[in-house]
Amino acid sequence: MRSTLKPLLRGGAAAAAVTIGLFGTSQPAHAVTNVFQELFLSLDVSGSIDNNEFTLYRDGYVSAFQDAAVKTKIAETFAGGGLAIAVGQWSTIASPTLAIDWKHITDLTTDGINGGTSLNSFVTALQNMNRQGGIGNRTCIDCGMLAAINAINTNLFNTTRVNGKVIDISTDGVGNEEECPGNVTEAQCAQTRRAQAVASGIIINGLGVGAGASGFLTANVATPANGATKAGFVETAADFDAFETAITNKLIREVGPGPGDSVPGPLPVLGAAAAFGFSRKLRRRINTANLHQA
Repeated sequence: MRSTLKPLLRGGAAAAAVTIGLFGTSQPAHAVTNVFQELFLSLDVSGSIDNNEFTLYRDGYVSAFQDAAVKTKIAETFAGGGLAIAVGQWSTIASPTLAIDWKHITDLTTDGINGGTSLNSFVTALQNMNRQGGIGNRTCIDCGMLAAINAINTNLFNTTRVNGKVIDISTDGVGNEEECPGNVTEAQCAQTRRAQAVASGIIINGLGVGAGASGFLTANVATPANGATKAGFVETAADFDAFETAITNKLIREVGPGPGDSVPGPLPVLGAAAAFGFSRKLRRRINTANLHQA
């Protein structure tokens, strides 16, 4: 199997090979779709957030994605392949099931445009999103970070644009639970996850509800300035009543083209850059399949 796959992972032919049944009839290959941006919303639902606050939290995201300026930024991604977006929740651990699975946003109102779905459909999913974390659970920020990194690295979307992979972490806490091995602090564990994101070309931005949360995100979570990706940033909301304004401002900053970032034409399907990005994700899927078969 590996000797057959290696030639398919080289050069521009790799992207053309996505429609071939690489795994045989029992495991058909799935195409990786090129997009302008991949965005993962990672939500804290730990015990410090009561059910009324969770409602404000969720409704803040709903209103933000209905904001005219946010819609304009999302629409600017359509010429380059659109926006791939998903939502995950975490508390003591990250939920193993995404609150909202990956959606390919290619239009504001009409599903089916360019094979994708509409922003309206995503907003409806947000409105119907249930809480996955229980009252009394602790705050494992690094759990949310790792789940988001894995979700981006293993999804069926790919962007070849530098700074095109973004994680949006929101929390009202400073972290009191960690899952890294060894005797490390939550801050140290979050820094480890941050380094993993940098290694995967992923930017992490944060939204802290309260000064303490914002300080923790700034020091340990948001992407530092480095040679590969731009630095992340942290937005602050004084409380959950102010969350809607903060997340709206944050999405305007992080979605779509940024300052000095031109809006491209449709991303190439057969180009070498696209093939390279595709092959990385395909290798992950192949390795996973091999482990399951072992």
